[in-house]
Amino acid sequence: MAYSFIYSRWYALKRRLSFILTKYWRYQPNRLYLLISVIMQVLIWIFAYQIYISLGNDLLVAHYNVDFGIDAIGNPKQIFNIPLLALGALILNGFVLSFFTKRLNFNFLTNAAGITGVMVQLLAALALMSLYLINFLA
Repeated sequence: MAYSFIYSRWYALKRRLSFILTKYWRYQPNRLYLLISVIMQVLIWIFAYQIYISLGNDLLVAHYNVDFGIDAIGNPKQIFNIPLLALGALILNGFVLSFFTKRLNFNFLTNAAGITGVMVQLLAALALMSLYLINFLA
């Protein structure tokens, strides 16, 4: 009896996820937003790894203030916080979007979420570029 209940819940979850993914994937701009976000995410991870390798055992200058100079110094592993936060924002964006699949304005919401995801990736790339400039060119 318990086996039947667990199986029915699993089957219902599988059908719901299938519905969400097909509805998301059928709207063509979502494919473009997802492709751009994934490519940018991969590039951000590569760039963060290159900065980490270039730093070696040196300290990471995490923040630089124009008035006072260096404000925050940290471990070079902290460079991976930026791509990790961008990935978390991308996953959270998709998770929140899954609750709106049955809404009438789903296409507008997916456009807004897709553009937001791309902008988060762009801001993460800019943050890494800023850290690169602070650590190697200043």
